[in-house]
Amino acid sequence: MIGRKYFKILVAVALCAMAVAFLVGRLRTPVMSVDLASMARVGTVDERFESYNIEMVEVIGGRFWKPYSNSASNNSKAPPPPKQKGSTSTEIDPNLYQYRPPIDLSNPRLRKLAAALGPAYVRVSGTWANSVYFQDSNNPTAAKAPLGSAES
Repeated sequence: MIGRKYFKILVAVALCAMAVAFLVGRLRTPVMSVDLASMARVGTVDERFESYNIEMVEVIGGRFWKPYSNSASNNSKAPPPPKQKGSTSTEIDPNLYQYRPPIDLSNPRLRKLAAALGPAYVRVSGTWANSVYFQDSNNPTAAKAPLGSAES
């Protein structure tokens, strides 16, 4: 038991020493700058290829990371919130998440702001996208996810 404790301390000291050596080496490295105006243009990208990413949970709603609260960041002595029932030390604390309703894609202000970003491609992605499928028909919603989707 004692040998294991000393081994952990030795590993921690070695890691700290390596970190210090790395940082000292970085401080000695000269800073380089790039003057973009003096560089020759090698090509152009059509404006249609500008793109943006939206998290899937913002479109469909669901549990997602909770926004940071100002009080928590300003008060480091604040006690952590109590863990929710069923949470273990190896899991991510469920208190870090909250339900997010889907954004209103018909909101006139949102649509006006989004139109100003165009022309562009919008990518909807994220972990929630793994369990979403697009029903490309006017048929009633399927009772079961299609074969090959994450939900099937």
